[in-house]
Amino acid sequence: MKETKNGQNKTELDSLSVYSLIQSSYGGLSITEKRIADLILNSPEKIIYNTVTLVSEELEIAQSTVTRFCRSIGLRGFQDLKIRLARDLEREDSTNENHEDLSFPQKFAQICSNSVRDASLSLDEYSIKQAADLIASANKIVIFGVGESGPMALLLKIKLMGLGLTVDAQIDSHLQSIAAAHLNENDVAIGISQQGSTRDIVNILESIQNSGVKTICITGHGKSPITEVSDIALVCVNRKLTNIKEVESFKSKTSILYVIELLTIILTMKLNSQSPDFQKNLWKTTESILDKLY
Repeated sequence: MKETKNGQNKTELDSLSVYSLIQSSYGGLSITEKRIADLILNSPEKIIYNTVTLVSEELEIAQSTVTRFCRSIGLRGFQDLKIRLARDLEREDSTNENHEDLSFPQKFAQICSNSVRDASLSLDEYSIKQAADLIASANKIVIFGVGESGPMALLLKIKLMGLGLTVDAQIDSHLQSIAAAHLNENDVAIGISQQGSTRDIVNILESIQNSGVKTICITGHGKSPITEVSDIALVCVNRKLTNIKEVESFKSKTSILYVIELLTIILTMKLNSQSPDFQKNLWKTTESILDKLY
């Protein structure tokens, strides 16, 4: 099966919506290309029902810029963009019709389910296996996150600690700087950022990478500042199903939580196959908290 340069096969890319492709690439687009992306996101019908000439005239740009934009997000050209957009809108209309009889909790559950599915399609399987190898062989792992990504960093710490790994998580910028200063080439740093452009996390990963320490990021945006300072990028984009801001934010966290759980499972399987004592270590984790339960 044909693969793209980032390891995804053509079937996986075809399953992603135009919104997901744009979301993954947005941070790396030029100012002009972002104008095209914004037009697609805000007025997709102008793309579907117009020619490339009319679109370029409306934006006052060259037709070649529109074509270059299409290729930069993984499409073959403008016609491919039109076909994919029409398909996406048809799917959205179908989804909305199917949701008419559902309660809000049921609709919300469907949104979360779709978010995990989209994350699974956009996530590069080779990258997550690489990340698991790097983490399993590290002397120490330190996870960095701020804001809403902070609790997710702490969750990943709990997961890895339960596997018997030496791990810490820092969500305060001062403590992050101190922790970063004590990492060496045998350690691994993980940065979590939903948008991939949180200055504190990007800066700390950049300084860590410059000191020779391997870096991993978990983010919802593929071409974003955090991926540029990460040796391995775990990108989990998802398509837009609603204009409710709070729901969009939750979708982003759902995708990252999916990556955390998946990474933990892959690590568990890897460590179990490598060490005959791994099950004993797992039992130590369980035994240590038995008296905390009724």
